[in-house]
Amino acid sequence: MKNITKLLCLIMALAILVTVPAGCGGTSGKDQTEPDSSSSDQASTSDKSSTTLEKVPITIYVAGDRPKQQDEVLAAINEATKDELNIDLRVNYIPWGDYVSQVKLKASAGEEFDIFLSFFGELSGNIARKQCLPLNDYLDKYGADLKAQIPQYLWDSLTVDGKIYGIPAVYAMTEMGRGFLVRKDLREKYNLPEITDLESFETFLDTIAKNEPGIIPYLGGDLSTPVICDPDYIGHSIFTFGGDTMSYLYVDQDKRPLKVENYIKTDIFKTVWKENIKAYNNGWFEKDFLSDKDRDGKFIAGKAASMPGDLYNITDRQNQLKKNVPEGEIELAIINKEGRWINIGPVNNFAMISSTSRNPERAVMFMNWLRKDQKNYDMYMLGIEGKTYNLKGEQAEVPEGVDPKDRYNPTPWFTMHFPYLRTWTTDPPAYIEALNFWNSLKPETAPLSTFSYSSENVKAEKAAVEKVMVDEVIPLFFGIKQTEEDYNRVLQLLEEAGIQKIIDDTQRQIDEFVAKNNIQ
Repeated sequence: MKNITKLLCLIMALAILVTVPAGCGGTSGKDQTEPDSSSSDQASTSDKSSTTLEKVPITIYVAGDRPKQQDEVLAAINEATKDELNIDLRVNYIPWGDYVSQVKLKASAGEEFDIFLSFFGELSGNIARKQCLPLNDYLDKYGADLKAQIPQYLWDSLTVDGKIYGIPAVYAMTEMGRGFLVRKDLREKYNLPEITDLESFETFLDTIAKNEPGIIPYLGGDLSTPVICDPDYIGHSIFTFGGDTMSYLYVDQDKRPLKVENYIKTDIFKTVWKENIKAYNNGWFEKDFLSDKDRDGKFIAGKAASMPGDLYNITDRQNQLKKNVPEGEIELAIINKEGRWINIGPVNNFAMISSTSRNPERAVMFMNWLRKDQKNYDMYMLGIEGKTYNLKGEQAEVPEGVDPKDRYNPTPWFTMHFPYLRTWTTDPPAYIEALNFWNSLKPETAPLSTFSYSSENVKAEKAAVEKVMVDEVIPLFFGIKQTEEDYNRVLQLLEEAGIQKIIDDTQRQIDEFVAKNNIQ
């Protein structure tokens, strides 16, 4: 559910996608749309050895926190692959809230790096800025295992004008924003029912607000998910997009023709706004949620009862919470499990090869090595067998003497691959239950699932609208500004900033997409 995910990401890291001009920084002076025919990497990867491959650094940028065992694991990978790849693998971590803007800045400055984590909403912008390389020829030469392991529909979603621009991750992702993390021990303390809809979540938040003065009911300022997914309101996904800080374009995918609207004008926006006002006034949100940059820290310290999150956050948050609150238990609340589940995008995260890469051939060779077999994937994701993990059947087990809370846990999003994914023997039941649920889903496919929005023709208007979004719409949406006068002023400012020109340009793009893909 694209809109929910985006809005929840906003709450966790408000200004996550700041647009910065970036450019092609290839250092060789050659057109890097194809592998260099003079490179020694032209030979088949099956007969590579350290005698034919010069050792080169391969630098990766990902979002998240660096595991303390990372350097040791990378050294082991370098040693294990010296005959096949001969690389010096380096993985750099950037905090989630700064990640996208920092990668753009590094690319714009011409910093040399090879692989970076990216997201479907960034696809068209990365291409327009020439921040990434087309990969068709590299994949043909060095990506046989990637092609075999990754379904074609995922490649198709990252293909623009016949050129492949990313290497997809493969994992369950349908409407991840439909869930959020809740303190199960607090819910059970007050004999409250499982949270499955807006009413049960409101009851939980109000109970915490009235009975636990030292605990924040919800770390955030937006109840979009329980409102939009609740069957008494809408009960399924909505499609919003276009904003770096917050979505302001909306298309109802159940209606024909597909029409672009100003999201702020819709009844859906106003419904969520009114709910957020109620939550704000009732003390369900943290007071400083717009400026809070340490929500995870508050949650794992036991200072909050719920927060945005999904199945992939459960294990880490549970382990960290237990350090501070031994009785603390986390569950994933899922709104309207029995309702419609819609895949609005066939791919979420993926790896791109930077246009500043000196060694794109070797970067693709490494990505191919990662997906080649279970052993290689385990080496990157689990680390060193006997030291950072052991195998117990098909599950990974933390070695004796290692605290499960401190196990090796690298950011997986640029290369997550469910066919190789191992659960841990120490994973909480809530994670296993949520994982099984998402794997059981058979979602509908939205008509705009492969649509990639571009703002290249309306840069000035986008900048002006984004300023209004930050200065005026965000405080309104999260319930800080509460009057109809505030609302009408926002609409006027958006019109003056040029939102109608953006809507018209977007409508043109969608009309072309509909015609090209014969959407009925």
